[in-house]
Amino acid sequence: YLRRWLPSIVTFAEQAVEGFEVPWTSNPVERLMGEVSKRCKNQWMRWTKEGLEAILQLRLVKYADPEYYQSFLDELLQRSTKTAMSCELSIESTRGKL
Repeated sequence: YLRRWLPSIVTFAEQAVEGFEVPWTSNPVERLMGEVSKRCKNQWMRWTKEGLEAILQLRLVKYADPEYYQSFLDELLQRSTKTAMSCELSIESTRGKL
């Protein structure tokens, strides 16, 4: 079995030599999968199928192509800083105390 599929098996060592960041543990992945599981099983806020696919695609891009992800994030944040936001605050006291 292994000999048959060996050409298509990528090892972490090969990825590390090519400069790909290899995580030392799978804890972040396990934590993320737990979060996805909870949201899909409606234990917390519920995600739609489309929303889940969008989140997973975004996470895959972040992992597989960090430069592209960073450029996307920079563009997104730049757009959001152009939005104006205002707020009014009023404080009233009763009997001289706040």
